[in-house]
Amino acid sequence: MDSQLDRRANIRTLRRLHRDGLLNDRALAVASSILRPRSAWLAWARQMLLLFGSAMVLAGVIFFFAYNWAAMGRYSKFVLIEAGIVAAAIASYWRGRDRLAGKILLLSASILVGVLLAVYGQTYQTGADAYELFTGWTVLILGWVLVSDFAGLWVVWLILLNTGAILYWKQVGDPAHSMPYESLCLVLAFFNGLALILYELGIRQGLEWLRGRWLRGLLFAGVLLSLSIPAVALIVSPESIKKLTLLATIAWGVVLVVGYASYRYKIHDMIPIALVISNVSAVLLILIGKILFHGGRWGVLSWGPVLFLLFSLIVLLVVTGAVFILRRTAATMAKNIGRGGDE
Repeated sequence: MDSQLDRRANIRTLRRLHRDGLLNDRALAVASSILRPRSAWLAWARQMLLLFGSAMVLAGVIFFFAYNWAAMGRYSKFVLIEAGIVAAAIASYWRGRDRLAGKILLLSASILVGVLLAVYGQTYQTGADAYELFTGWTVLILGWVLVSDFAGLWVVWLILLNTGAILYWKQVGDPAHSMPYESLCLVLAFFNGLALILYELGIRQGLEWLRGRWLRGLLFAGVLLSLSIPAVALIVSPESIKKLTLLATIAWGVVLVVGYASYRYKIHDMIPIALVISNVSAVLLILIGKILFHGGRWGVLSWGPVLFLLFSLIVLLVVTGAVFILRRTAATMAKNIGRGGDE
């Protein structure tokens, strides 16, 4: 049973009891403080301030080198960055990887590795492509990612991996016509899907650092977004479809069905379900728009205002239907969890 969903259900129950007159204001305040203690909000605020502060410091380091690039000597650039990497890594070990401060310091060291690679490339003008910087970056910090037990660093590593794959296709695969975009979409879906599977396995093994539900939604969104591109291309340009486009579209449909069934009936999480409904709604609207505005004589000028009005109404209907399905699904899941069913 998802503890966060169960907690939200308890809070909703308290509010319903208060609305029905079964709890007075004081009882509601006491019960709410037990479910959501003030210390939890203070801890959350400290963590967010630490994260944002670290991000600002790293951004300041990057802008410092960009602004003072011409005035700094070659060796001073490398000494400063390497000293920052070493200091962050040592401080992370000193603070401990089990504490958030230690994890943030290790993340900072990982970001500075990328800064070092960028400075090296600009200083010596190696002529390397951008994808080589990102792929080399992912390789160099992989050890830290494996030992960090930090979801934030894992997400940064996945972003670098995805960026490296996209840049490789843009700079090597696409110009040489050796790698169609559908292959890139399938590769990205595979990377993100594998990360999602590892996340679910880690949750089942009780890894506390993977407890954030936002990570599940982010990984699932990466899979859906990658596979949605060929599905949309199939609608927009059906005359230029290939077997690989059909394969990626079929994979998109399989991910939709399996993802909805898994998170609806097995794992109980509304975030992936909302992503599925939103994704289907967007693709459906693209299909309807294609039929309306590019379907034979319907697209003539005299029908333009009528078609736009009709499409606006269709958008409202689709969005309303999506919201209705989400609300109904959330209510059904809450009832099942309250009865202890659907595990």
